[in-house]
Amino acid sequence: MANATANVKKGTVSWSEEYIQRSTETLASETTFYRNAMIGVDSTGYFCKGDDAQAWIFAGVVRGREGDPVLAAGTAGDAALALDIHQPKRFELTISSVAVTDIGKPVYAIDDQTGTLDPSTRTYANVVGHVVDVVATNIALVEPAYDGVAGNARLQAAKFTAATGTQTLSKFDVGKTVFLPNTAGHTLNLPAVADCPAGSVIRFVKTTSDAAAVTLDGNSSETIDGSTTLATIDAQYDCATLVSTGSAWIVLSRDIT
Repeated sequence: MANATANVKKGTVSWSEEYIQRSTETLASETTFYRNAMIGVDSTGYFCKGDDAQAWIFAGVVRGREGDPVLAAGTAGDAALALDIHQPKRFELTISSVAVTDIGKPVYAIDDQTGTLDPSTRTYANVVGHVVDVVATNIALVEPAYDGVAGNARLQAAKFTAATGTQTLSKFDVGKTVFLPNTAGHTLNLPAVADCPAGSVIRFVKTTSDAAAVTLDGNSSETIDGSTTLATIDAQYDCATLVSTGSAWIVLSRDIT
């Protein structure tokens, strides 16, 4: 699948006319935002397409009062990049093979017009909301998560890292359970504590039997239990829960063999 190239022909259910206007992120070239396509807020604080190209929290869907908005290249914050979105109570979304037995499950973005129930297939595991009904074959009615990272904990969201290579978590991963299917030793960089208020929690679970450590590394010189790294997650089923103090990470609990 791919981001929308035409009006996304799905219905929405409104609370009322909840409209928001804000600049998009910096655009390198002219960009079309198609009506009813999903929109996120990325790490810059501006709107972005609701796909799997970067980390974001759910913001709404494109309003498109007079056709599909086309925005010229520009810098985030420019008035010319203002985009109208609305925040429906629920909206229809394409999810392959979705069934009524999936009601209640969290939904993750594949692109700005398609969702999935399987976070292991996504790089960023951006949470959209949860399934509340199935309205047609492969079409779910989704109740959006407008509460940012709080929605990660509320919906019991998950993220799966890649099996190899250094990776970096985002502040939008707070509240998720991060599964670690690594097949070799690698490093997982934590988000900056300045972006993770005191009380922010991230859980880690190693799922593979490979005897290889995942080294959690604090941003810059930030510490985990007073050290710059935590390298003891190295056996299958090892678990650790980290909590931010606002200036450092503390291991809140651990089950490490």
